[in-house]
Amino acid sequence: MKYDFGIRMDLGKGIGSGHFFRCLAVAEELQKNGKEVIFLTNNEHEIKNHLQKNKIPYVILKQKLEIDKLTQCKFELKNIKNLIIDLPFDNEMYSKQFRNTCTTFIIDDLGRKKCFSDVLFNGSIVPDFHSYEIDPKLTKTFIGSKYMILRKEYLKERSNIKIPAAPIKKILMTFGGSDSNNLSKKLLQNFFDTDYEISLILGPSYKFTKNIFEISKNHKNFKIYNFTNNLSKLLPSQDLVLSSGGITSYELACLGIPCIFFPTEVFEDKTVSSFTKNGFGLNYGFWDNDPDKIMKEILFLNDYHKRQKMFQSGRKIVDGKGLFRITKNILKYSEK
Repeated sequence: MKYDFGIRMDLGKGIGSGHFFRCLAVAEELQKNGKEVIFLTNNEHEIKNHLQKNKIPYVILKQKLEIDKLTQCKFELKNIKNLIIDLPFDNEMYSKQFRNTCTTFIIDDLGRKKCFSDVLFNGSIVPDFHSYEIDPKLTKTFIGSKYMILRKEYLKERSNIKIPAAPIKKILMTFGGSDSNNLSKKLLQNFFDTDYEISLILGPSYKFTKNIFEISKNHKNFKIYNFTNNLSKLLPSQDLVLSSGGITSYELACLGIPCIFFPTEVFEDKTVSSFTKNGFGLNYGFWDNDPDKIMKEILFLNDYHKRQKMFQSGRKIVDGKGLFRITKNILKYSEK
């Protein structure tokens, strides 16, 4: 079968599930415009059902070395006209190899310095991640949070969000696909003797699921969700979210949900610091197991006016329309 677009992305080893879901959102929009799309990825386990549901074919790259994966991609995509690349650590390699054979689009949010694609999208809020070594005559750039790709559900849910005047009662916690630092358990333990209603979302690659469910048995105020891609449906009912600093931070900003960030990587810390400088969220910083500090920040946000201001600031930063802006430009600059 002949495909209009290939999408090359991976999961795992520091690459969260948000990368897949934003690529899936783009693929769905391309399908609506009559385009045939194929995924090339290293991980079938977490994405198979989503791709099959959307009738999107895929190729699993099982090679260990990236250069060998690249070789298979060249074979699989020998007649492809357009390639979308979302590989935080290997964008440069793929864009350089495919640029002369098809139109290449890079989705990046870490500001990898060298870029050889025809079109570059970077939806990061972090100014440090906006600097590239590119030839503007050869690469068109679309940079800034207005280009952050979020699934359409977040734009739909914006009208359902209201900040209650009552003190914080419902708290949701989510720390990405794998939560490699096990913040889920570490933070959950801080709410054993409280009256807060806690909802915890475990990612698909989280390794301590059984342990968390055991812990929660004795606490009626705990609800544990074993991964859900319906986060947008759960958020409107929450007063506060505790989250790491990945793509979820942009989803929270789009909705304006008050939040406390717990970054686990340097790039996440830069992201959430940029959000807080613009009035959205509190940055707890890297984990130091200080229960008093956590409760102090929650009490700080009990102030309705502070949460309302945070709500307004987040929604100004991320309007939820980045998906449509990017899809429009992909179609505009793609090979027909």
